[in-house]
Amino acid sequence: MEFFNQGWLRRLAKTAVSRAMAVAITALLAVCGNCALAQQLTGTLSGTVLDQAEAAIPGATVVVRNQDSGDTRTAVTNGAGFFSITALQPATYTVTITAKGFTTWQEPGIVMNQGDDRTVPKIALKVGTTSAQVEVVSENYASVPLDTAEVSTTLSQTMINDFPLSGRDAGELLKIMPGMGISNGASQGSAYSTKVVNTNNGPAGNYSANGTQPNGTMAYMLDGANLIDPGNAGTQIANINPDMVSQVKVLMSSYGAEYAKGPVIFSAFSKSGGQSFHGEGYFYTRNSALNSVDSFTKSQGGTNANESYYYPG
Repeated sequence: MEFFNQGWLRRLAKTAVSRAMAVAITALLAVCGNCALAQQLTGTLSGTVLDQAEAAIPGATVVVRNQDSGDTRTAVTNGAGFFSITALQPATYTVTITAKGFTTWQEPGIVMNQGDDRTVPKIALKVGTTSAQVEVVSENYASVPLDTAEVSTTLSQTMINDFPLSGRDAGELLKIMPGMGISNGASQGSAYSTKVVNTNNGPAGNYSANGTQPNGTMAYMLDGANLIDPGNAGTQIANINPDMVSQVKVLMSSYGAEYAKGPVIFSAFSKSGGQSFHGEGYFYTRNSALNSVDSFTKSQGGTNANESYYYPG
């Protein structure tokens, strides 16, 4: 009986240890899974380096340079001529490829947006000396990418700066996004105050995207942080300063699993530094005397000084 009890205790102890290990492994997998599903703000650029006979060139050096900041990333092709460079911030890049016995290959103007996973096509090195260089005319990388099935719209820094905003919030760019409709139906009047920038003031929560409910169905994000308050009808808890934003991307559907919110994602990415000193000076003014006169107001005798329709008589 004593040996039986000892063997039973040993089996019980082994079972307890096995269960503890299983729990620990499950917790670790859950943590790793959450890490893998973190929102992807940076991009990945890959490609395959071949010669003119379409044979792979291993050991080629690939340099990706940020045209704004001058930062460079370097990779070396594997035995199949393949390379992949990850964690590229949204910017415009130049790719330069060198290999012994081949001419240098270069392509500028490759635009990387938030979360892009792009492939550089048609990399064919010519036999020759490294002092010679082949520069490829940049293809239109700013167009709709073919490497993903996601439905999205990206606004560059130039577009953000040029678009007139009635308030100090980049969220107002929702107005020009396809599929957006203000929640008060046919009336397109302002559903929020444009004079202040306090909490719960922006357009998030007031717009329906592609027929979704206006409240709580949009993620409003800055550098990966969600600014939506789920306890206040899905409104935003802070505004995004448009002067500090380099890019805005709105994802509608078919995006990656790393985006846990939604189903519509408004994602803004902050500006980063450059390789030279720069600055800007500006002021904002709103004066109805500078407005154009629409045909209806003009037909009723109104002028651009009127803040509302003018009806004589």
